[in-house]
Amino acid sequence: MADSSYYQGEYIRHPVLYELSHKYGLQTESVPEAALPYKLEELKEHIRREIRKELKIKEGAEKLREVATDRKSLSDVAHIVKKSNSKLGELHAELQELESQIILTQGQSAIPSPHTPPSSNNGHDGYVSPMLAAAPANSGFANDLRLVSLEKQLNIELKVKQGAENMIQSLTSGHVRDKKLLAEAQQMLGDSRAKIEYLRMRILKVKQSRQQKSQDHSSNGDLSNKDKFESNLEPPLEDRVEELRHRLRIEAAVVEGAKNVIRLLQSSKVADKKALQEAQASLSESSRKLDLLRCSLELRRQELPPDSAAAAQLKRELQSVQAASPVPYTTTYTSLQPFRDTAKPLNSSPSSLSRCAAVTGKLEVRLMGCQDLLEDVPGRSRREKDNSSSPGGDLKSFVKGVTGRSSSKSYSVKDETSNEIMAVIKLDNQTVAQTSWRPCSQQAWDQRFSIELDKSRELEIGVFWRDWRSLCAVKFLRLEEFIDDIRHGMALQLEPQGLLFAEIKFLNPMISRKPKLQRQRKIFKQQVKNFPR
Repeated sequence: MADSSYYQGEYIRHPVLYELSHKYGLQTESVPEAALPYKLEELKEHIRREIRKELKIKEGAEKLREVATDRKSLSDVAHIVKKSNSKLGELHAELQELESQIILTQGQSAIPSPHTPPSSNNGHDGYVSPMLAAAPANSGFANDLRLVSLEKQLNIELKVKQGAENMIQSLTSGHVRDKKLLAEAQQMLGDSRAKIEYLRMRILKVKQSRQQKSQDHSSNGDLSNKDKFESNLEPPLEDRVEELRHRLRIEAAVVEGAKNVIRLLQSSKVADKKALQEAQASLSESSRKLDLLRCSLELRRQELPPDSAAAAQLKRELQSVQAASPVPYTTTYTSLQPFRDTAKPLNSSPSSLSRCAAVTGKLEVRLMGCQDLLEDVPGRSRREKDNSSSPGGDLKSFVKGVTGRSSSKSYSVKDETSNEIMAVIKLDNQTVAQTSWRPCSQQAWDQRFSIELDKSRELEIGVFWRDWRSLCAVKFLRLEEFIDDIRHGMALQLEPQGLLFAEIKFLNPMISRKPKLQRQRKIFKQQVKNFPR
C-alpha cells in the first residue's frame, strides 16, 4: 500500500516524468526535486534517440518500396511506413510535452526558505531548477527567472500557433483536402491559443506580484499580515469590508437599472413580456443579494474595533441608507465611498478591488455541502413565497428539471421552512451549473462540475433554501486566485455567514492531465512531401 500511495503521489506531482519514465524503463523513483531537471533532460535525450531510430526504420522501408514490385511486398512496406509514421507522431508529441514540462519546471520554481522543511506545501514540493537551488533566497531574483522562462515558453507557443495556422491555410487552399489532418490542425490551434492565454495570464500575475512587492518595500509596510493571507482565499477583515461595499454598489446599480427598464417596458405601447420578465428577475435577484450584503456588512462592522473610525463610518453609512428608504435597494448605495481606518494610511487595495484577470482553461468544481447557514434571512416574507421560492428567473427551468415540477408549487401548502438547500454556480453572472436539493449538511451534495473558461474572470456561488427564504448565502471568487493554487479541499466563508465545503481546481492547459499523453494528438503523421506547397 505504501508503494502504491507513493506512485500515486509521484504521478500527481510529475505526471509527464512518471508516465514516460515507466514507458521507457528509466529509473526515476525517489528523485529529489533538485535533480528533476537533469532527469527530464535525460528522458528527452532518450526520446530523441528513439526518434532517430524510427526515422532510420522509415527510411529503410521507403527504399524497399522503391524496389518492390509485387503487391504483397508493397502492402507490407506500406504497413511498416504507416506504423512508423504513427510512432514518430507519438514520439514528437511526447517530446513537445517534455519540453513544456522542462520550461514549466523553471517557470514554477520557487526559492525555498532555509528554514522550510522538505514536506512543505502539504507534501507537494515545488519544482526547483538548479539555477534557483543555487541562487540566494531572493524573491525578486526568483520572479525574474520565472518571468524569463514563461516568456520563453510563450514564444514557443506563438510559433506553434503560427505553424498550425500555416498548416490550416495550406490544407484549405490545396486541391486535395485531408479532413482528418485539418481537424487535428484546428485542434492544435485551439490548444495553442489556450496555452498562450494561460502563459500571458501567468506573466501578468508575476509582473503584478513583483510590482506589489516593490510597492510594499518602498512604503516600509508590515508584510507579516500580507504573507499570512497570501496563500489564503479569505482576505483580512478590512479588505473583506471593502469588497462587500464594492459588491453593494454593483448590485445597487443593477437594481436601479432593472427598475428603469421595468418602467420603460411598462410604459411602452408594445408589450415585451420576455424582456419584462428578465428585468423583474434581475431586480428580484439583486434585491436578495443586497439584503445579504447589508447583513454581512453589519456583522463585519461588529467585528471591527468599536472605537475605530472605520466602524463608526460604516455604522453611519448603514444608518443613513436604512433611513433614506425602507426598501433595501436604493440608489444611496452608489454614493458609498471607499474607506479605510483613519489611523492607517489610505492606501488603495489593488488585490481586492482591481479588475480581475481574464482566465482561459478548465475549472473543476466539487461542491460538498454547507454548515451554519443564515436561517433568519433579512428582507424575506412568507407573503412573497410564490415569487421568491425559485432561485431566479434564469433558473426556473433548472429547478423544474431537478424537482419534476415548478418551484413555485414546492411549498405552497404550508408556510413551513425547509431544511433542503441547493447551490447555483455562475460564471461572469451567467448560470453554468447547479446542485440538487439536499438536506443541509457538510456532505449535502458531493457533486462535480467541469467548467470551460474562455477569458472568464469571476465565479459566483449562491446557496438557496427550498422555501420562501430563497437565497441565503453567496460567495464571490476571483478565478485568477486558483491559477497557482495547489490545495484541493477548502472551506469558503459565505456572505453573510456560513461555510461552503468545496474543491476547486484549475487545470493547467500546459500539461496534459489525461492518463495518456495526447498533447498534440499526433498531428505530424503525414510525410512532409505530402503537404501541398
